[in-house]
Amino acid sequence: MIRFISLLLFLCFVLSACTTAPKGPENAVNLTAQLEKVAEVHQWQMRGKIAFRQGKEAASLNLVWKNDSGDFDFRLTNFLGVSLVNLNVNKNQSVLEADGETYVDALPEPLIYQITKMVIPVKPLLSWVKGLPLEGDKYTLTEKGLVNTLESYCQGCRNWQVTYGNYGSVDLEDGTSVWLPHSITLTQDETPNMPKTQLKIKIYQWTL
Repeated sequence: MIRFISLLLFLCFVLSACTTAPKGPENAVNLTAQLEKVAEVHQWQMRGKIAFRQGKEAASLNLVWKNDSGDFDFRLTNFLGVSLVNLNVNKNQSVLEADGETYVDALPEPLIYQITKMVIPVKPLLSWVKGLPLEGDKYTLTEKGLVNTLESYCQGCRNWQVTYGNYGSVDLEDGTSVWLPHSITLTQDETPNMPKTQLKIKIYQWTL
């Protein structure tokens, strides 16, 4: 990790959240209909916390993530609301601001690796955070029929395991609703060149 991770660890203050976790559906859902609805959600915003752990390094920060059909703004702040990391991605370029520096690339993955040494599959992650497996992904279901665990298969993003929890009903613009996870854990096991990596996301609010 380079020095901005040390800055995160210094400024980070983990607050205990006074939110009630969603309990999920009372009855089994129609998985086909659920996944079709999730696939149609192209504009969303999530607010919550994200915890990083890679080897012996760790940090926990507030998260605001806005997505519009693949163009997105990913912002991490400390407990005072001060922006520490901001990643803005559109079809033309990716810009990452951290530790007083600005980094630009055509794709977000090289920027994230340059700063954190973590290989994060950004495009698949935009689907995974919604509880939507990609083609070829292996997944298991909860007793209510929602995605419980996921093992990635897509090119360039293998060896990621995703675990979901605390699904909540989120309103859509057409007056219907869809079940979205409020707890997500992404894990990539240790490799010869990379220590074990884990991302935990706790979502307090989804806005579609």
